[in-house]
Amino acid sequence: MRMGVIGSGMVGQRLAADLARLGHEVVVGTRDPGKLEGFVAEHPGVRAATNAGAAAFGEMILLATRWEGTREALDLAGEENLNGKTLVDITNPLDFSGGRPALALGWNTSAGEQVQGWIPGARVVKALNIVTADAMLNPRTFVGGEPDMFIAGNDAAAKGEVTRLLEGVGWGVVDLGDITMSRYIEPLALIWITHAANSGWTKRDHAFKLLNR
Repeated sequence: MRMGVIGSGMVGQRLAADLARLGHEVVVGTRDPGKLEGFVAEHPGVRAATNAGAAAFGEMILLATRWEGTREALDLAGEENLNGKTLVDITNPLDFSGGRPALALGWNTSAGEQVQGWIPGARVVKALNIVTADAMLNPRTFVGGEPDMFIAGNDAAAKGEVTRLLEGVGWGVVDLGDITMSRYIEPLALIWITHAANSGWTKRDHAFKLLNR
């Protein structure tokens, strides 16, 4: 599948590398494609382009930006390049002004809902925001069984596409419902961060699992 990654930081680069490893064609979107010259040279199957170029190329789009830059990145990608496409929103609306991270949005809205509102023609699915980038497309390295990934979105077909991608790499997928359920998924990222911080960042490879009996 042709994948467009919007966001060229650590998360975006890791996603691009792993998607290429899985056999997908990948274009990473960035303000300055030239800055990724070395990264692209090391990862066959990955190209760099503008955000608009990545959005136009991808059949599925992965949004991996810092929250404060998300709206601008989507504007640069162009609504016309995103309409009708499945867009996986990996962002976390974090506020670091108090020293420890907190949610900048919560309970009556969410990053997922805002992204869907900014690009109403896209089929937004919230996913992959509750683990480190290293684990997003490589969950089989966890000890203790298959971890679970919670997703939310308004479009059933888009959630089906994302579910197939996630299950294909080893996630159990729990569909919580429409995009408003991002309000409950995004706080899970703070649980992940808090556990990591409390351990002095020595425990960074953890994930969630929903158990039944």
